[in-house]
Amino acid sequence: MTEFNPEQVRFAIIIATLVMLMMAIFAIVFVIYYQHKRLDQEKKLRDVEKSYQRILLETALRSEESERRRIAQDLHDDIGTMLSLTKLSLNQLAKLLYKDESRLAPIQPGAAHLNTPRAELTLNKAQSLVEETIVHVRRITRDLVPTTLDQFGLVAGIEEFIHRMDDSYALSVHFHCEGEDIPRQSPKVELALYRIMQELVNNAIKHANCDEIVIGLHLRQGKIELQVTDNGKGFDATTVEAGGQAGLGLRNIESRLSVINGEVDYQKLDIRGSSAKVQIPVEPQRSEKPEPLHPFRRTMVKG
Repeated sequence: MTEFNPEQVRFAIIIATLVMLMMAIFAIVFVIYYQHKRLDQEKKLRDVEKSYQRILLETALRSEESERRRIAQDLHDDIGTMLSLTKLSLNQLAKLLYKDESRLAPIQPGAAHLNTPRAELTLNKAQSLVEETIVHVRRITRDLVPTTLDQFGLVAGIEEFIHRMDDSYALSVHFHCEGEDIPRQSPKVELALYRIMQELVNNAIKHANCDEIVIGLHLRQGKIELQVTDNGKGFDATTVEAGGQAGLGLRNIESRLSVINGEVDYQKLDIRGSSAKVQIPVEPQRSEKPEPLHPFRRTMVKG
């Protein structure tokens, strides 16, 4: 029978202990590596999902703008043309109604005279309705496709929006802008900011019960800041979102901001009213191009 001396036993125990330690270390390293690999894959999956969601949002927004342009084109080409022809026909009818009595045929007893005050009043009312409808169609077309925004930039687009509002709403709208310091951005960014501004102003008109709105556009610390403030009854975005009451307008704002890497901060003012501040990073300076003449200030807009 073979006998082991204490040194051999001690050596065997050390070897076995080292093997077990190596196996334990290997198992720990494998688990850590596996966890790291799994977390890395989950992060990549989240990035892919976020990128995919962003692509879907951009596609949806492009489709929305494309549909807006199609509707605006139909309004301009079809409805606008029909209204113009209707206006022309009414003008021709007015000439027939207002022609000299000497040129009219003798009126038979009991026959209705066409050139009566009632007929004139009806014609004038029809002409006024057609004129008003043409004005509304043009306004809707400009709202659907802000051509001033495309040609002259965000500042001119907001100024035109306010100029049209002065004739439609009984409230005061002010615009403060450091226009000379704000560079032109890509059409996607300018259109997103313009739509967000529209949504914020429309929300203030519909829900805030205000009589004054202030729009600010500034360049601060490498970011473009758009701020819309009203003196209405106030708006607590945190309470609305926590209660699941956020409407389509707020969700549209969040969607547009996610596409252009922007953020929004809603504040309920202490005295009265609320404020929404939107910030987006300034894009790299685009190549210098001569800008067309500004439609309101009649000066050259700097890019």
